[in-house]
Amino acid sequence: MPTETADRVRESLHDGHGNTLQPGTDYGSGPCRHCLRYSKPGEPLLLFSYRPFGEPRPYQEVGPVFIHAEPCARYESTDAIPEDFANRPLVLRPYDANDNIADSQRYADAGEAATIARELLANEDVAYVHARSRSHGCYLFRIERGNERPGGP
Repeated sequence: MPTETADRVRESLHDGHGNTLQPGTDYGSGPCRHCLRYSKPGEPLLLFSYRPFGEPRPYQEVGPVFIHAEPCARYESTDAIPEDFANRPLVLRPYDANDNIADSQRYADAGEAATIARELLANEDVAYVHARSRSHGCYLFRIERGNERPGGP
């Protein structure tokens, strides 16, 4: 998630979808979509509605995500699945440059996400891949071809 989005949500305590936000510690260990790490016990989180697409498109989805209530550094790695997600089962959903679903989503067992993402991105029609929670289907982060940053928009 772009830092500008995380900062705007933290400062306004509104998500742009009609929800007023309240920091909370009762969410358990939630995955922050900005730093791409799971929260530690007692770290306050903000739960809000988020659309992980730059422009409105037919396949856009709005869904619940967490970020740390306090500022955190945006995930920096450009060539790896974030450590807190690398050994978790994920759903990988490929999209084309027009934000349309480009191929069938794939289920990655723990430790398989990097390999499956590379396979999906080998298809020239695939511009990027969304990594999603297998248990809840929620958007986690974006994987792009080349040395692009995971996590954005």
